[in-house]
Amino acid sequence: MEVTAYLDRIGYHGPHEATAETLRMLHAAHAFAVPFENLDIHLGRTISLDPASLFDKIVRRRRGGYCFELNGLFALLLERLGFSVRHLMARVLWGQTEVGPLSHRVLLVETGGERWIADVGFGGNGLIAAIPLAAGHEERQYADRFRVTTVEQGEDRSESRRGYRQEYRLDCLVKDVWEPMYSFTAESYLPVDYTYANYFHSHSPESLFTQKRLCTKPTPNGRIILQNRALKIRHDGQSQTEALKTPEAYRAMLADHFGIALSDHELSACFGERVETNG
Repeated sequence: MEVTAYLDRIGYHGPHEATAETLRMLHAAHAFAVPFENLDIHLGRTISLDPASLFDKIVRRRRGGYCFELNGLFALLLERLGFSVRHLMARVLWGQTEVGPLSHRVLLVETGGERWIADVGFGGNGLIAAIPLAAGHEERQYADRFRVTTVEQGEDRSESRRGYRQEYRLDCLVKDVWEPMYSFTAESYLPVDYTYANYFHSHSPESLFTQKRLCTKPTPNGRIILQNRALKIRHDGQSQTEALKTPEAYRAMLADHFGIALSDHELSACFGERVETNG
């Protein structure tokens, strides 16, 4: 972990002390600089969660990633700066009609006697800044509004898990309706838990990430979303969608909006069909 290189990658020039203010500033810098994207899956590459691989991809090669990658590397940065980080798993509710598995990596950060949820790897209307883990808390973050609520559940009699099984939910306000994003508890998870979930998301034909090429990043006034060859730009509550009809338009869009540069081979694979995976 080269802290200076990481901070340069996200354009952060603020304080380094492990405070709530620093956490929120780091989180926002990361969200605005590093896109959520799954293009490597469609390039047939293994999604490695090894710290050195994550650093090389996101910092040195200036790419993005999805939750297991982005939150995994962000956690290492926070720990290096002196924050206490707990690794959580969340159940995605956004756009779901059925109850799904725990499949999203989230971070719980403790500083100054307070607990915060940090998540720089949610591809929908994700957080821009860390948010306090406090039931009933509601706040606006640039163009979006979020709230934290609690979820009723049965009693957990496990002594070792007492105090960590309260279930929370993160919501986002969409057209005056609170839409649930995901639910989670404060229970810690191990690296192997993410390895299994990461393998499913990057290999299974049932995974959204193998079905669609995705790239998204927030802006101060909205969000930029790429889904396959359709580019959608939300700005001040209005949306505009453009079909990218040529590889050249696709390449220019990735460079201009997401800072991603593709070789000719990569462009062909991302614009067209998925190439064979390497297992």
